Amino acid sequence: MSKQIRYTETQSMYWFVGLFVFITIFILLATYFQWGSKPITSWLFALPLIVINILPILAFYNMKIIIDLEVASVKFGIGWLQRKIPIQDLDLSTAEIVRLPWYAGVGYRINSKGTFFNTRPGAALLIKTKNRNTEFFVGTKNGEQIITILKEIQKDKM
Repeated sequence: MSKQIRYTETQSMYWFVGLFVFITIFILLATYFQWGSKPITSWLFALPLIVINILPILAFYNMKIIIDLEVASVKFGIGWLQRKIPIQDLDLSTAEIVRLPWYAGVGYRINSKGTFFNTRPGAALLIKTKNRNTEFFVGTKNGEQIITILKEIQKDKM
């Protein structure tokens, strides 16, 4: 079967990347100029701190939603955190647009409705699977458009 992409959306997390780049630059400068009363004395001690700051950047620099003829998927960054659900397993009768408050946080989160992927508070799309064990729960302003595309794909499969 063809992997023709029907929908794609990329959401960047510039503020997140900026924060970790700032921290990494601060560590580099503090090590080079020996800032503080107990400065980092060796680059061997600074290197693990720098790596620890680079890993979240790789993991969360963006979120990508992709819907093709077979699978609805969402992934963060380089793909360490992702969810792929076959479209025929989605129960579109449960599809709803929900509002995520600011205190729900961003990233890969768990709440009472399920596990969700988001880059900002606000609108999100929640669709349960037919067996109710998991869900396709993503932060997006294009929820209605995604529901329409998924309905078309499911209708074409029948």
